[in-house]
Order: sequence, then C-alpha cells, then structure tokens
Amino acid sequence: MDTLLAARRARGMTQGNVARATGISVPTLRALERGEGGLGPLVAIMGVLGLRWGWVPHGEDAAAALAGRRKARGISQAELARRIGCSRPTLIALERRLAGSVATLARALQILGLRPMLRGVAPVGRGLVPARNAPARDLVMTPPELAAAVIGHFAPGLSGRVLDPARGQGAFHDGFPAHLDRHWCEIGEGRDFFDWHQPVDWVMTNPPWSRLRDFTLHAMRIAPDIVWLAPLTNLTTKARLRDLEANGFGIAELVKIDTPRGWPQSGFQLVAAHLRKGHAGSWTVSRLGV
Repeated sequence: MDTLLAARRARGMTQGNVARATGISVPTLRALERGEGGLGPLVAIMGVLGLRWGWVPHGEDAAAALAGRRKARGISQAELARRIGCSRPTLIALERRLAGSVATLARALQILGLRPMLRGVAPVGRGLVPARNAPARDLVMTPPELAAAVIGHFAPGLSGRVLDPARGQGAFHDGFPAHLDRHWCEIGEGRDFFDWHQPVDWVMTNPPWSRLRDFTLHAMRIAPDIVWLAPLTNLTTKARLRDLEANGFGIAELVKIDTPRGWPQSGFQLVAAHLRKGHAGSWTVSRLGV
C-alpha cells in the first residue's frame, strides 16, 4: 500500500520501528504495505503514522460512511458482496465495524468510487472542547505498571469472570489476578468484543476512545461492573450519563490518574471509571498511586 509505505518513510521509521511501536510483527507490516492483511493491524499502524481513512470526513464513522455510500448508489449488500467476491456476512462486518481484510475494503472502495483509502491527518488547533476522537488515535497501549495499579485499586471487589474487551498487548488481561476466570477480545486478532455475548462479572480495559459509547453499551449488556481507563470528559457528557441511567447503571467511582509519559497530552483528566449496575448515588473521587 503506497500511502502506508510513504508515510512510514516520511517519518524516518523502519519497519522494525513501526512494529515495536504497535506491537505487531514485521511480516504483518510487510503484508499491509503490499495491500494484504487485516484491518485491525492497519488501524494500529495508522495511529503511529498519523493516517486516517481517506473517504471519511472528520468526525464521521468510517463504517457508516461506507454503508451510506452503498445505499446512495442504490446497490444492495448482496450485489456489492457479489461484485467484491466475498460473502454477505463479510460485507456486513465491514459495514458495521470496519472488520475484515484490507483487500476486501480496497475492492469495496473501488466499486463505490471512494478514494483514497488512507490520507494524512491534518493538524488541528486547540480549543476549549476536545476534538472528537478519531479511530486512528485509538491505539495507545497501556503501560503494564499502570494497568497493574488500576487492577490493584479494584482488586478487593474483583471476583468471578473478568473480560478484557480490547487486550492490545495484554497489560490488563495479563495483570488480572490468577484466581479470576480471565477472558479477552482483540479485534486485531480476530476476536471482536461485539461478538461476545456471554455474561461476565467484570469488564475492564483501556477501550478505544472513539468507540467508547459503543463499548459501554455492549459492556452493560454482559456485566454489572465495568472499569474504563479514559478521559473524564469522554465519560461524563450528558449523552453518556443518559446512556448509563437508561440501562440502570451509575458511576460509582472516578480514580484520577496522571497521563502516562508518551501518551497524547490533551489537558483533560485521565480516570479509571467504575460503572456499576444499580448504582444511583453520587460517585466517589480518589487518586491512583502508581
């Protein structure tokens, strides 16, 4: 993929540099630069190289934009799948979650007249309100010591089955106490959180911030206790609070955390937020000692 290769070289990064920064293998990166491989690893690389989906206006959902273009062209899912050469379920996954292969997406974009696949992220100015999250910025790996401290803070209440829905490099999942029944999802490894429907006791991770609402809504369907590592502003908007109330959840605790070195410094408070089913009172505020 020419754009990927050009962006890496423009930043003076070797394939090894990018692989270490994203946690993917060099062979996986090489495949992506040839236009092969999965979209999960591609999203990880986009965040490091400052790329975004080329056919999507800023602030819009990429999968929804793809489906919208198909509908605007008057093409059914069955017809587009036939022209791509894939199954209808494969196309549905692409339109719902942008899950699938680079080759399938490239063919869909070609048929729908949407180009390019990738483009550079334009610089944006700072304002009083944080810019809407972009999926290309989602891949920020949690330092293991931070995950361990968050887990330790909530350890007295942890029991039963616990799920890390966005494992990444495993900082949370690998740090869960051994007595727990531990499970994980990771879209980059073909285990999509939105395909998980088994009840668990806890859900805990650093979720993709651009999909925080989707992750929260799904987590509330399967678990009574949820812990997200995320900016306070993303968790306490009127819309997010309405979602919690509508599903019988409340914020039980907000644990303030210093933003790790190497993470984007937005100026907004990072927290570990404990969302609990049935909690209707005020939330407590504490500070994490790492």
